[in-house]
Amino acid sequence: YDSRKGGLMPETDEIILCWDRLWKELISSSNPSYKVRKRRSRRFLPRMGRYAAVAAVSLAFIITVTFLISDYSSQQIVWNEIRTEAGATPHTIQLSDGSIVQLNASSSLRYPETFRGKKREVHLEGEAFFDIHTDKRRSFTVHTHNQSIQVLGTRFNVLAYAADDYSVTTLVSGKILLELFDTDHEQRKSLEMQPDQQFVWNKRSGEIRLSTVDSHDAISWLDGVYPFRDSPLSEITTRLERIYGITILIPDSSYRREQYNGKFFSGQSIEEIMDILNFKDEFQTHHQNDTIILHTRK
Repeated sequence: YDSRKGGLMPETDEIILCWDRLWKELISSSNPSYKVRKRRSRRFLPRMGRYAAVAAVSLAFIITVTFLISDYSSQQIVWNEIRTEAGATPHTIQLSDGSIVQLNASSSLRYPETFRGKKREVHLEGEAFFDIHTDKRRSFTVHTHNQSIQVLGTRFNVLAYAADDYSVTTLVSGKILLELFDTDHEQRKSLEMQPDQQFVWNKRSGEIRLSTVDSHDAISWLDGVYPFRDSPLSEITTRLERIYGITILIPDSSYRREQYNGKFFSGQSIEEIMDILNFKDEFQTHHQNDTIILHTRK
């Protein structure tokens, strides 16, 4: 029924008509006289008794119908979606297979209530750390914008906000297969990553970079620590916006590209962090509600 009627299940009246047709075919093929006799007497039989008799004769048919109905039901997948607000602390999600996901601020994860079939798949927008339960029979795939990451059992971090020009995947342990796709969903690149490797993809230019890093820097946000090394100011302020739920504007485009090294902590106030970034006293800070404007000094 699901293939011939667009996934619709048979109504009760339709099932009854099917039993009647099956009964007629069975009786006519085996004993025509019995068919006549049965037809006459069936008015006096309780309906349930009549269908029970047909069911006994047609056990194979019943098994087939039951299998089809059960198989149809098993394909129904209930999806959950968790969204974290700007400024939220890491949110822990335990998936049905025992895998753990830590979701960072301003992020969302879409995942099935129960994994079915031979695949385990989730969809991420933002940043999350994954600790995947090993299951050699079923791979685990994280889908982001034009990228997918396949694993069996491993720990890794994904930074993939849709609004960013880049995405960063860092492998802590195990092994992952990372695939990139173009806008037509055609695969453009596939590579395997080893522990302490980081893959950076510039979505705007198409540039990719695979390097060896200290993977603990990539997951230190789980402890409220945000390190940055040779990072442009625009990248740092974007990070701060998501953590503190604010907007930071830098009118001078050349100043956005200035690089910084250091770290900040989620327990610090945004004013304190701005003071640290302004250690050279190069700009003036103006606050307007939840917006901070960094004006360079003339």
